[in-house]
This record gives sequence, C-alpha cells and structure tokens, in this order.
Amino acid sequence: MKQKSIYRMILPVAALLLAAACSDWTETESVENSVRKPWEQDPALWADYTAALRAYKQSEHYLSYARLYNSPAKATSEQDFMRCLPDSLDIVTLTNADNFSTYDAEDMATMREKGTRVLYQVDYAARKAEFSGETALKAYLDGVIAAVRANGLDGYSFTTDPLDAAATASIVATLSAAKAQGQLLVFEGNPLSVAAADRAKLDYVVLDTEKSENTTEVQLQVLNATGYAGIAADKLLLAAEIDAPLQDADRTEYAAVEAMARCVVEYGPLAGFAAYNIAGDYYHADRNYSTIREAIQTLNPSK
Repeated sequence: MKQKSIYRMILPVAALLLAAACSDWTETESVENSVRKPWEQDPALWADYTAALRAYKQSEHYLSYARLYNSPAKATSEQDFMRCLPDSLDIVTLTNADNFSTYDAEDMATMREKGTRVLYQVDYAARKAEFSGETALKAYLDGVIAAVRANGLDGYSFTTDPLDAAATASIVATLSAAKAQGQLLVFEGNPLSVAAADRAKLDYVVLDTEKSENTTEVQLQVLNATGYAGIAADKLLLAAEIDAPLQDADRTEYAAVEAMARCVVEYGPLAGFAAYNIAGDYYHADRNYSTIREAIQTLNPSK
C-alpha cells in the first residue's frame, strides 16, 4: 500500500516536471537570419564586377532582350522582380509598366549598376479596344511618356495592329519625338506593319518569330524583314517563347530560344534574340534563367 501511495505522489510531480521541460524545449526564440546581398558582402568586388558588366554591354556583342510582367497583383517569387534577371541581359521591356510599383523603382538602381536598359511597353496589338479613338490613344501615350521620364526608364517598345495604319503612325510619331538622348524605340512585330518612312525611327525591330515552327520559316521572315522592309540586319532581333520548341531543317526539335540564338548568327549576323514568357525559365536546379543564360553564352562565348 505504501508503494502505491508513493507512486501516486511521484506521478503528478513527474508530470509537472516533464511539462516544464517541454515548455523550455518548445519556447520560441528569435534567431537572427539576415540575407546579405552580393553588394553588401563585398562592396569593392561588387563595384568591380558591375563595372566590367557595364563595359561588356557597351562593347560590340549580340544583344539579349526579354519581356517581364512586372508588378503582378500578387507576386509569387523573385521571378516577378527586375533585380533577379540575368546580369548579362541587355534590355528588358516591362509589359505591366502601367502599374510601375515602388518595388520596380527600387530595382532601377540595380538595373543602372548592371547597365541593363529598361523599356516601357505599349502593347497596342493586345489593348486596341481600350483606345476608342485618336484622343484616347494620345492621352494614354502622354501618360506613358510622363511615366518614363518620372521613373528614369530607357525608352519604349510597342506592338501594333497591322490593319490600323493611323494608330501605328501616331505611336511612332509620338514616341520617337519624346525619345531623349540615349533612349530606345523598339518595335515588336512584322516591320511591314510600320510605314516605310517611319522604319528609320526604330532603333531595333524584334521580329515576330515566336510562333514559327521551324527554322525555315524564321529564315523567310528574316529575308522579308531585311529585303522587302529594308531593316538593317544589325537592328533585327529574333523572338522566341521560353517553353516553345523549334525544328531545324532536318526536323530535329530544339528549345526555341536555344535554336533562335543559332539563327541569329546563321541568318545574319543579326542584332540578337528576344525571349518571351521568361517566368517559365526562372526555376532550374543549377541556376535561375538557365535557358536565357545559355543563349547569351552561345552568342557571346568570349565575353
């Protein structure tokens, strides 16, 4: 009986001690875990690196261009921000530039350090219905110009409706007149959609090769652009969708961006390549934006 009484006394005490011990084990403690960015880890090394990066982008080389859907309503990861684009990317055009955010503004400093040019995209082809007439289009373009100036962007890119010559002429005239020294005006599409007299106002043309199924189609589009449209080869970029395939002349299938990079050399030399829907290239086991980086390295192996 005495033994049972002792157990009855010990068990509650043991339970209290165990509860106290568990409380100590599970108590939340604040652990300092700060992420140090490259320029914070070694500012001098970062300064040397970005200086070399800017020198590379100012040298003669094949250009890399990408569309980025900036400032989504709900960001999913770093893929939504300019700061995480490949360092060697030359030009990025913002497809949601109407909603240029404070985060975008913060990233502009990094873009400046890396020498990456940032453009405001006017996607008239997709948004034509929003502009009921010349007055509405002019008001929108005035807002675009003001935003480019206010945010220190490097110019404009635009698409157009091939059947709307008046709107195309208005876009070219307005944006080319607003373009400051060093800024760019880039057209994405078939250059025959732009009046012959206006094509000289374009700094680059991103040819609409992103829907091409094989390299033969790409070659024909290049010949039309350089021949009929009179676009200089060194102003022409070839577009490709990140996740799209592209067949060569032997019907061997490759990733479109990879194959398009080779077309830039084979059918030119042309100015470079453009990558669309780049969010699909962000996650890779080895590194982010692996496909784009490989294409840049293919075109500029010694840079």
